Amino acid sequence: MNESGCVRNVGRWISALLLLAAMETARAQSLDLPRLMQLLAAVPATEVAFTEKKFSSLLAAPVVSSGKLHYRRPDIVEKNIESPRKETYRFAGEELVMTRDGKERRIPLSSQPLLAAFAASLRGVLGGDIVLLRRHYELSLQGDEASWRLDMTPLDEETLKFVMRVTVSGRAGRVGKIEVRESSGDHSVLQVR
Repeated sequence: MNESGCVRNVGRWISALLLLAAMETARAQSLDLPRLMQLLAAVPATEVAFTEKKFSSLLAAPVVSSGKLHYRRPDIVEKNIESPRKETYRFAGEELVMTRDGKERRIPLSSQPLLAAFAASLRGVLGGDIVLLRRHYELSLQGDEASWRLDMTPLDEETLKFVMRVTVSGRAGRVGKIEVRESSGDHSVLQVR
């Protein structure tokens, strides 16, 4: 083999290696629902600060609250609001426990399908539970591990009367934002800090 033949072979090998590297990079960055759920499920517990804005057609400005969001396997999600007033909402087991002004109120999720669907969206995303999410929502995922968005449309007609869509976005196994679009046109955006 002459020198130009060797150069061509080396060039082909380099091209093949570059093509393989590009394919591996694309495969590593692509994201499907099972992979996203795997990334989310890898986080057994979390505590993050949040700011939430609730927009309503009845209000001139959004209602802004802030506090901490906690998640602990298998099914505890707690939202501790510190401002503008102290409140706690805790999904644990099959109930929502609300605490305001030192008074506790317990609501069975079985009595409130809308709350049950909302609890499922939080637990399903934070726990990486695709089965739970698919029980309540049609799922649509866009993006890659560096920046993903999961749109969840309720399957239940009763829930659709109140909630059009829940959109969760983030990167890798970290949730960055939760948006809830209500059928009334109102919406809320919870931003993790």
